[in-house]
Amino acid sequence: MRVLFLVSRLPYPPWRGDQVRAYHQLKHLAGRHEITVCLAGRAPGPSERAHVEHLGVDLEVIDISAMGAVARMSRTPLDRRPTQALPFTGRRARRRFAELARSADLIHAQLIRTGPLLPEEGPPVVVDMIDAMSVNLQRRAMLDRSIRGLAARREAHRILRYESRLSRGGVAVVAATVADAAALGDGVTVVPNGVDLEHFSFRPGGRDPSTLVFAGNLGYFPNVDAARIAATEVLPIVLATLPTASLVLAGARPSAAIRRLARRHPGVRLVAGPADLGAVVAGAGVAVIPMRAGTGMQNKVLEAMAVGTPVVATSRAAGAIGAVPGEHLLVGEDPRALANAALRVLSNFGEARSMAERARRLVEERFSWAASADALERVWQEAVGRG
Repeated sequence: MRVLFLVSRLPYPPWRGDQVRAYHQLKHLAGRHEITVCLAGRAPGPSERAHVEHLGVDLEVIDISAMGAVARMSRTPLDRRPTQALPFTGRRARRRFAELARSADLIHAQLIRTGPLLPEEGPPVVVDMIDAMSVNLQRRAMLDRSIRGLAARREAHRILRYESRLSRGGVAVVAATVADAAALGDGVTVVPNGVDLEHFSFRPGGRDPSTLVFAGNLGYFPNVDAARIAATEVLPIVLATLPTASLVLAGARPSAAIRRLARRHPGVRLVAGPADLGAVVAGAGVAVIPMRAGTGMQNKVLEAMAVGTPVVATSRAAGAIGAVPGEHLLVGEDPRALANAALRVLSNFGEARSMAERARRLVEERFSWAASADALERVWQEAVGRG
């Protein structure tokens, strides 16, 4: 099958959730299909291009310049489409993508923002929305009192209309979780995320019994919000019982707010862009994940489970995975409950070890990237069969 795989961010380096998902799905599917990755965005450097092509795919770039994107986004008051989709509305970009689509059997488009590039006529289309972005932004608007929170509220209304329009537009839609699929409407297929089980290998020992860790894309609002709660509300409660406790914040693209947390709180340490995130997570006694915002499947939960670090999380972080509280992880809905759960893990080695082993088995059974790729491939085949 000849697949035109449309992305708005290059799958390498796989820092953000959409990049991780695309990278691993391409890695598994490139050997079975003739795939051209179409990047609508900044042209990559030679090293980035080589890493993507090494997956066994071709790479085409439709340049979306920063100046052009800003100019199109400035038309937001006059255009009812989502602001994040407006950079992809240019005639030249749409014409070039339509040319590429003529030789494809299927178009796979990742994220709702790429919708304007999809031709009205052509091969069958699969849109991987990953999560319900309208719900994501609604949750941000409830928590973020800044001007960005207000913008999120306005954008959520635009995206909700656009999600509905795409879902009813004769395309096959997929999402990463049951909850996101339900929010997006009828007929949405669930294609879960996975974990690189070799990179995030099970590491039974070597953990610091006084270290908490929160890991993820540290420039993403839901993660910034969760990291702040971990540092300013959970950690102080833990310190009252365990004075040697500390919190590691690890991940790519740390925001200014994250850097301030590390500077202002002596017990907080920032590990920015670690070469081996799995090793950082595996070195901690417990992963604390106090997510309030966000949608989709939380890779940070899966990755901690994979390496064998016990997980303490809110139900919003853990719910999509199908883990059983008390069996695979511990759940708490407020800082005190999370802190108490973390202390329970850190003070009960045998219980923590058993829970971590069960969590690893759960990840192995349900969340391999090979299984995710197989599920996506079935959606592709069904879409082509209908087309």
